Amino acid sequence: MDGPGPGPGGAPRSGAEGTVHGAPPGAALHGADAVPPGGSGNSDGPGGPGESRTSSVGLPVAPGAGGEASDTGRGRPYAGGSGGDAGPDGEAGPRHAAPRASGQERYAPAPGARRWERVVLGTPAAHVEPKPPPADPYRPDTIFDGWSSPGLTVRLASVRGDQHRFGGPPRQDDVVVAWHEPTDRVVFAVADGVSSAPHSHIGAALACRTAVNDVLAQLAQERSEPDWTRVLQAAAYQLVMRVAGGREPGERDRAEAARQLATTLVTGTVAARDDGRMDVTVVRAGDSSAWCLHGGGYHALLHDGSAEDGDISSTAVVALPRLLPRTRPITYTLPADSVVLVGTDGFGVPLGDGSGPVGEIFAGALQDGPPEPRMLAHLLDFSRETFDDDRTLLAVWSRRAPRGGPR
Repeated sequence: MDGPGPGPGGAPRSGAEGTVHGAPPGAALHGADAVPPGGSGNSDGPGGPGESRTSSVGLPVAPGAGGEASDTGRGRPYAGGSGGDAGPDGEAGPRHAAPRASGQERYAPAPGARRWERVVLGTPAAHVEPKPPPADPYRPDTIFDGWSSPGLTVRLASVRGDQHRFGGPPRQDDVVVAWHEPTDRVVFAVADGVSSAPHSHIGAALACRTAVNDVLAQLAQERSEPDWTRVLQAAAYQLVMRVAGGREPGERDRAEAARQLATTLVTGTVAARDDGRMDVTVVRAGDSSAWCLHGGGYHALLHDGSAEDGDISSTAVVALPRLLPRTRPITYTLPADSVVLVGTDGFGVPLGDGSGPVGEIFAGALQDGPPEPRMLAHLLDFSRETFDDDRTLLAVWSRRAPRGGPR
């Protein structure tokens, strides 16, 4: 969770904005998926602990239009291609087939670029040859994964930032995703270890695994919805128990866990309806976030809150094992042709409102369907001056579409 700082070797950095190439226009929603002007899409529920704010297709207004024309081969190494896959006789089938064979990929490298050359957006960061991270526990520099359930397709990637590659600390982000087969729900957790905590990478791993396991355990009890307060409390407790070593923890253990293992956490579920729309529930502790990518625009699913309000969705870094008093999950029903994105601030900060080159390249790569898992990791490792934090991104697509619907 490091903010922009000096470049590797102490080199001074330029402004965080850099050069913008081809910001896409914001896209309005249409038909049943439209949002009334000024609608926020997530009105408060009754407001007690564990109560949710629910919206049917609750998408905030898309970012404003504008931006320069795109520079060919700069800031956009992958070009958009064809849409999805239809069933026999024009009938809508699963929206995403298996990855395309070589020569049929939806995206291709920019002219003159080597296929796996690092993507450069605006002014590149200084080249860094990664130093080895600590060996125990083993933390790879980069991870990626991808799979499909009957209703959903998942892609995820997590990469070590240049600051950690240069200095030697491990990747402090983590991500865990699982499938609950009886309900065809994807259960996820994304964590961003606090940079000042020396073992926050362990805290991030513990928080993700505990949160996903607790949600799966509650769903196995045939609960309609998990108790999200319990989920966050379970994750926080595991961090404290790591310090306490099995004994009943006290305040000193809690303080030491916060000093050694502090981490943010976003956790939740995604389920696909028969008509392709996705029901999404998210809750967080800290400043990681989630978005809906739809029509080329990024719609924030978690909004800034006030720590004084006791809202767990506040972007104030109230990292685990500390918790704010109230845990309020937020629930959305999103369009069938949208993409659910969950990421750490290493992705969210350079993304901004989605109108710059980072938003453009990810919209081009993701909005028409899932890329190869390694392609997401390649994109996520883009080079852009002043942005050197670890980056983690989870993307989820619906595989179902109504007859005659999108793709």
